[in-house]
Amino acid sequence: MERILGAVLTMMVVAALLGMARRLGQRTAGMLAALPTVTVPTLAWIAHDRGIAFAAHASIAGVAACAMLAAFALGYTRAPQRGGSALALLCGVASAALVAWPVHQASRTLPAALLLAVCSCVLALLLMPRVPSVSGTPRTCTGSVVPMAAAAGTLTATAAAAASTLGSFAAGLLSSLPIVSGTVTLVEHARHGPIAATRFLRGYVGGLFAKAAFGAAFAILTIDLDAATALVLACLVIGPAVSLASRILRQDGCHG
Repeated sequence: MERILGAVLTMMVVAALLGMARRLGQRTAGMLAALPTVTVPTLAWIAHDRGIAFAAHASIAGVAACAMLAAFALGYTRAPQRGGSALALLCGVASAALVAWPVHQASRTLPAALLLAVCSCVLALLLMPRVPSVSGTPRTCTGSVVPMAAAAGTLTATAAAAASTLGSFAAGLLSSLPIVSGTVTLVEHARHGPIAATRFLRGYVGGLFAKAAFGAAFAILTIDLDAATALVLACLVIGPAVSLASRILRQDGCHG
């Protein structure tokens, strides 16, 4: 039942983010997609199945995994545009795979994981293409939303089920998979082209600062608190982190 609820939640998040991309802009939707929507319930399930210490280690791995997510965004946006979304997705996955070993090494300690995550996100923002502001609200279709959202929900349930039976690094990695962001990126790319996908992913990388802050806070709080309390308190750092990331992106000149 918990896995089904997680899958349904992911489907709802995907649909909501696509709506926000139309109304609030791709950058804002990207930042929201980076929030630990999938990570929070996955860590709760891991803590229940494997214990709080295992969940804390998985959380540290999730912080380090932010570097892979930033690499994914960078590789996707730097892919040759003539190759379409399929080639962009392949380049994104390949870029993430290239940093898998450093992420694995950094996941051993929280300071190393946090340092790698922050540096990777900053570097990705510096190297990703700059995109123009949105000049109007693009028309959208809804035909592709349901199957894409359903696929994302299925992947979430599968990842959560697998995470509870694997090692802490693999569990943290699975809980941080870009299921929601990857789905929305592909939809935005198909609907509005690579510029829209880039705008979304720049916002996504900015939002990864909040994801890393949440993971770090959870790992620290589990030293003295139970998992449920640690999750709730860790969520409180998301708001300030998102606000800071939003300011960085505004100064960076990425709007829309």
